Amino acid sequence: MSTYRSLYLYPFEHNNGFIERTKEVYARQGFHIEPLKALFSSANLGKREKNTVVLNWYEDQPFRKGLKGLRRILFIFSFFISIMAMRLFSHRIIWLRHNFKPHNLARENLLFRVTVWLLNKVAHQTVTLEPVNAISGQVVRHPLYQPDAALSTVIEQTRGRPRTIDYLYFGVIKPYKRLDKLLRAWPVSQSLTIMGKCSDEAHTRLLNEIISQRNLDVTWHNAFIEQDDLEKAVAGARYVIIPHEDGAMISSGTFYMALSLGANVLCFDSEFGRAKAAEFSFVQVLNAAHLDTQLPALSYTSADIVIEQAMQKYGDREVQLSWRKVL
Repeated sequence: MSTYRSLYLYPFEHNNGFIERTKEVYARQGFHIEPLKALFSSANLGKREKNTVVLNWYEDQPFRKGLKGLRRILFIFSFFISIMAMRLFSHRIIWLRHNFKPHNLARENLLFRVTVWLLNKVAHQTVTLEPVNAISGQVVRHPLYQPDAALSTVIEQTRGRPRTIDYLYFGVIKPYKRLDKLLRAWPVSQSLTIMGKCSDEAHTRLLNEIISQRNLDVTWHNAFIEQDDLEKAVAGARYVIIPHEDGAMISSGTFYMALSLGANVLCFDSEFGRAKAAEFSFVQVLNAAHLDTQLPALSYTSADIVIEQAMQKYGDREVQLSWRKVL
């Protein structure tokens, strides 16, 4: 094996922390990491055996917002050319699927089916972050949002510290995340904190109408939340709620951030929620019709135990081992 191997990554940067954590994984396995656009160099034609590609969310590209008319046609054409050309420059292409379909696509269409078909043909390996029946391929583990050494410090800091937010919903707010369903079912007697920006004006109006009409005890910070402020809120929450509809996503960054900071997790019934509840006792599945009786009866696991158990399944070593089988 060559001592110098390059891994071309898409995207090279991202705002949710996942990309930076997986860069650490690749670097520990001896890869020099570069952005995908650097792959398409004539110099790489002669050293393709040293080049690996990892694609995240690549199937979303034809569905970018703001692309219209001739500009969109040209973009999609160049997108397909880039996929077909990858094997000329790299001996191994790994497609990491995060979702079943782009979140801004209401339903699968011909363009999406062609995109998925082409990526399946070109990629040497399709990889997911959770086992799903609909997609065959290798499963790699989603990293926690801090390395083990930092999480050990978090464990010590969190012992005995009060958690002042009972129920927290956080993240960018989009219709598929079903915050509207949560608000329609939320008990009037319970407080709920929401931290996240909703850019969809119609959906924002709908959510505010539900809160107002039901006279809910809801505090909504409808803005982009700085990472430090978000981490502070999650670290102060007893329960984080993930009400996503079934089939909306393969994995959830919200889930792994909650674990990294010691919050218990509540999910509406879904394949993802059932799987995680079977894996961890601090993950509980809710029935939207019975929240008024379920919430007061919830069990609670202390934050230090949440993090310790999360590290056993998704710590640095486990993530490294899962990727070693793929790379």
